[in-house]
Amino acid sequence: MVLLLGQSLSLSAKIVGALFLAYTYWKHKREPALYWFLSWVAAASSIFADISRNIYILSLSGAFWATFLFYGTLILLEENEIVSGKIRGWCWKTLSAIPVATSLYGILIGVIGYSSDWFALLGLPYAVSALFIVVSGLMILSAREFYNNKALYLGGILFVYGLHQLDFPILRLVEWFAPIGFALGSIFTVLSAYFMIKFVFAEEFIRVEKPSVEIYFKPGVMIIKPLEYTTIKEKLEKVSALAFVRDLKAPKTWNTFFVSTTEVRNSVSPTNLAFIIDTSVRYLKEAKNKGFGGVIIIDCPEYLKAYNGFESLAKFFASLKDFTISYEGTLILVIEEKAWDERELQILKRILV
Repeated sequence: MVLLLGQSLSLSAKIVGALFLAYTYWKHKREPALYWFLSWVAAASSIFADISRNIYILSLSGAFWATFLFYGTLILLEENEIVSGKIRGWCWKTLSAIPVATSLYGILIGVIGYSSDWFALLGLPYAVSALFIVVSGLMILSAREFYNNKALYLGGILFVYGLHQLDFPILRLVEWFAPIGFALGSIFTVLSAYFMIKFVFAEEFIRVEKPSVEIYFKPGVMIIKPLEYTTIKEKLEKVSALAFVRDLKAPKTWNTFFVSTTEVRNSVSPTNLAFIIDTSVRYLKEAKNKGFGGVIIIDCPEYLKAYNGFESLAKFFASLKDFTISYEGTLILVIEEKAWDERELQILKRILV
């Protein structure tokens, strides 16, 4: 009874997870969501294979589960430039195929009658797949800088889930442990599906949407006064702009980060200029891929200067300008001229305009 309940709960969670991921890919065309969707489909098929006691299908479904999960995670890390896209081109594809290759080898030696050993046919391939789930969890944990607690929760549960799967070759044939193992597996499945759904529906994952209205700004840098900012906000009300602000009264369509020393949701420290650069580059690249020029808004240059000093801030703005122009975007700086001395203001204008 416990075994059947665990299988039912696990299957339901995997199907629900697959459906939400399919919707995310259909709606936002996010490539990691596609491969994670395929991983949950493969994971769901493993339940039917286990019920039918077909060890070949069970081995192969577990292998595809790990392969798609691992490869989708690699794509996620590449998008955030944690791994190199050039490496992904050959090395990562080869690594991703290891669980499937191991499973196929086990199936081959079983079909030709070379071995009937349970460990060779199922135990070892399952352990390899579990190891790739563990590694996928660790890789997602490495993306905490971009996805905060969402990466912590998803990466953490996948890591623990993979460790649990590693005990399968040792304890699966222990009769008294089977119900306990399935119960734990079901709990980890539900948690993995839940945290993955939350992850793919997060603003950081969904990314930018092409504006529903045509807004044209000349690529480069615009320096505006606070009074002009109100007009700009109205003009960009329907645009998925990226904004680093102190004023939280921003349009809902904007991808907004609150610049503050206080750690709150979607906040960034004023000293973390590297994060602002990285996030801006990913946003500009995504916008260009979708056929429009991204718009970045910073309404608090004076606040940034107070924490970083003028020289560091000038270098930061110069780098951000270069990236913005290279991706045909627009950088809008809201500057209160009275807060700057004349020399600083002239240097800024010479660097940026």
